[in-house]
Amino acid sequence: MTTQETTTGRVYGGSADPAKHEWEPFEWEEPALGRTDVQGEIAVFRPDGTSGNLLAGFWRYHAGAPGASSDGSGSIVWSSPLGDECAVVLEGSATITVKATGKQYEVGPGSIIYEPKGLEQIWDVKGPYFKKFWVIFDGPNPTGATSDDLIIANINDNPDTWTPYDFTEPLEGDLTKGELVILRPEGSSGTVLSGLWRSGKGIAGSEPDGTLVTPYTGTLGDETILLLEGEVHVRNDETNEEWDFKAGDLIALPSGVHVTWTSKGPFVKKFWVITKADLPA
Repeated sequence: MTTQETTTGRVYGGSADPAKHEWEPFEWEEPALGRTDVQGEIAVFRPDGTSGNLLAGFWRYHAGAPGASSDGSGSIVWSSPLGDECAVVLEGSATITVKATGKQYEVGPGSIIYEPKGLEQIWDVKGPYFKKFWVIFDGPNPTGATSDDLIIANINDNPDTWTPYDFTEPLEGDLTKGELVILRPEGSSGTVLSGLWRSGKGIAGSEPDGTLVTPYTGTLGDETILLLEGEVHVRNDETNEEWDFKAGDLIALPSGVHVTWTSKGPFVKKFWVITKADLPA
C-alpha cells in the first residue's frame, strides 16, 4: 500500500470518486489465514493523522479486481488486523459472517459497519460491484475493550438518542452546535468515537434558515468525515485556506488546528470518526 503526502496538521478534502490511477490492489497480512492476501482495490484518502496509526479511504470489488470472480463476486477472510474499522457502504451488497458466533449481517448502500480489531469475519461480496468508505485506527494505548461482534447501523437511522452537541473550544469556551448520536463509543486502543451529526432548521446552534457557524479545533482527536447531506464551507483559520464541500465529499480535520465550519441551510448531516492515540480523559 502506498501513501500520499502527509496530512498531519492539514485540513483537506476529497471526492468519493477517486481517479483511476489512485486505485491499487489491497494487499495485507491476514493472521486468520497465516499469509499475505490480496483482495479488491483501495484508494487512500487520509494516510495518517496527528497521533496513532490512522488510515482512511475506499475499497472496491469488481470483475478484474484481485480475488474477484468474473461476475464481481467473491469471498474474503478479514480480521481487521490493521486496527478498529469504521465503514460506510456506498455501492453494492454483501453478507458478513462473524466466524466466532456465526452471526450474519446483510449490508448495502448506507450501511454503517463497525469492526473491532482482530475479529475474524467472512465477507461474501455480491457482484457486480461493491464499494465502501473506511477509516482504520490503531494506537499504542489499549483500552481493554473486547468484542466478538460487529455494530451495524445505517446513515438514514433516526434514533431517539439525538442530543445537542455540547463542547468546549480553547478560545471560545462552551458551545452548543448541532445534534449528534454516538454509534461507536470506544475502540480497542486510544480514543475511537463515531456517529452522525446534523445541523439545520430547529436544531441547536442553527440560525432560522438552518445555517450553522462554529469554531472547531478537534480537541477530542483527528476527525474524518463523509458528508452525507447538504453543503459545508471550511476555513483553516491558521493558513486562511478555504474549501467548499457537498454531499459525498470527504473532509479531514486534524486535531489542534482551528477552523471555522459553516453548514449551509437548510440542512447538513455527516458521518464522523474521531481518533486519538491518548485514552479518553
